[in-house]
Amino acid sequence: MAAPRLVVPRPLPAGGRRSPGTPLFLTVAGLLAAAFLLAPWPLAHKAHAALHGLCAQRPSHSFSLGGELLPFDARMTGIYGGFLSAGVLLAVRGRFRSAGIPPLRVIGVLGLGVAAMAADGTNALLVDLGWWHPYPPDNRLRLATGLAAGVAMAVVIAFLVASSLWWRPRAASPCVGGLRELGVLGLAGLPFAAVVLSGWGWLLAPVTLALVVGAVAVVTLLSLVVLALLAEGPASVLAGREHHLPPAALVLGVGAMAAIAAARFLLERLVGAPPLV
Repeated sequence: MAAPRLVVPRPLPAGGRRSPGTPLFLTVAGLLAAAFLLAPWPLAHKAHAALHGLCAQRPSHSFSLGGELLPFDARMTGIYGGFLSAGVLLAVRGRFRSAGIPPLRVIGVLGLGVAAMAADGTNALLVDLGWWHPYPPDNRLRLATGLAAGVAMAVVIAFLVASSLWWRPRAASPCVGGLRELGVLGLAGLPFAAVVLSGWGWLLAPVTLALVVGAVAVVTLLSLVVLALLAEGPASVLAGREHHLPPAALVLGVGAMAAIAAARFLLERLVGAPPLV
């Protein structure tokens, strides 16, 4: 009987991290961006179609810049704008490698932000049902509570990335170490909120692109976490396939967005759903 084969894992990449496959990822990202930007339709229409599966896109619940509606309604604009603002700041600070659990006080404040968004959404639902409701809905409140939830989503995704994608994460270091740091993340979204509330038409294109980028970043990072967890072998080594994961996650995330949007368009056409107001 042959002796069992001994499998010796390859050395870890320099710095203790997995190969990011940056050139391949940038190539795929560039091709997808070019396909979106060069498609022969107005930017607002392309963004509305791309994000159609992620948001109700009700005009009465949405902000406009220069008379043109944003592709997300106010709450989702806050969520993805807050995620993008906080996520960029976390990335600049290297916190996507910090796998420590944030202090309970930070978790509590983040939870309050999500609860505030849920409460405001429940109030809006009561209005739609024609039932008693505590206060009249306001798009500015939708935006504010969405920003709070977006910060919470950025912190959660940063933790997931740090704890699942790195060979040697900073296990003792949380991505947000205290309320002061959390406050900075919250303040990072204020310029975005000011731009959305300004109504200035010349800002329509950058805000629209920021929302598309924020949505793509969320679905890509979540897809990357799932793919990394599924690809892990018994020795926690991806056998040299690490560099394919980020571009694969990007394609998977964008593909999921496109599929959900197409399914919604098809369903609306089949059932003859009236346009949302």
